[in-house]
Amino acid sequence: MSSPEEAQNEGSAEVYSSSYEHRYANYIAGITSGAAGVLAGHPLDTVKVRLQTQKTGQFRGTWHCFTHILAKDKVRGLYKGMSSPLSSLTLVNAIVFGVHGTVAKQFSDHQAIFTHFVAGCSAGIAQAFVAAPTELLKLRVQVQDGPRQYRSPYHCLRCILKENPSTLTRGIWITQLRDCPGLGIYFASYEYLARKMSKDGTMEALTSLQLLMAGGLAGMLSWLFNYPTDVIKTRYQADDSIKTYREVIHKAYAENGIRTFFCGFGSTLLRAFPTNAATFFTVEWTYRLLLDYDLLGYIQQLSMTNGKRRRQHLHRPDDP
Repeated sequence: MSSPEEAQNEGSAEVYSSSYEHRYANYIAGITSGAAGVLAGHPLDTVKVRLQTQKTGQFRGTWHCFTHILAKDKVRGLYKGMSSPLSSLTLVNAIVFGVHGTVAKQFSDHQAIFTHFVAGCSAGIAQAFVAAPTELLKLRVQVQDGPRQYRSPYHCLRCILKENPSTLTRGIWITQLRDCPGLGIYFASYEYLARKMSKDGTMEALTSLQLLMAGGLAGMLSWLFNYPTDVIKTRYQADDSIKTYREVIHKAYAENGIRTFFCGFGSTLLRAFPTNAATFFTVEWTYRLLLDYDLLGYIQQLSMTNGKRRRQHLHRPDDP
């Protein structure tokens, strides 16, 4: 027979789990975490993109690239193109966490590590339709190193829509190839690490530091497996003259061999930790706030009320 303290822990863990699976909670947490992740990691994302698309020998490493950007464009150079991911990643993360939660609920053991892996893979495929176009806009602003063709991601979008709208679909398939396994590893490793760090194996027992560590390490692990694919995607999206992925691979390999596919890897790992630490920290605290203030019940009640009003409006008898 369990003690009162154990029973309380079991009950709270069950409630916390139910919030994690709530459809509104997943989407709300995704929205808030998207903004947090961008603010924490965009400067090093700019460094990563510049390293991936550099001419041979332009930068000696992450620090050299970082100081070059600061010297040429000041601090604002590190935040080039941030408006695109800041607005879009709220939607992307809403899709990621929403799809992940929805798919996980379809499994009989929806808390198993394998369940989180499959749900993460599904989220990776779904979010690519939004992530690929917005990443294309972001990186085309980031790679400018001289006279600026684009003033912002939105200016880039207007130019593309005027010249060739189909450019926005460029790189969707390679984004799915990157993010399907990447997000599977991301969610599975986060769940595994979080449970190992938790004193009783439940998410709500995690301290703030443990949340940050689990999220940051999960982000780094996901990049270990999909970084070369990201290099191919970045180069393909940045240069319209390249017609096939095979051409990207051949050109990249001709420059500096296999090392080309790991160019900027250090800055990516540096960026991955704070970005994903902030992301999962925000996700978990959003879930907790939704529970503490019973916001889930309020949102659900509001949704039911609005739905009832719409049905009443649709079935309202005609006025005489």
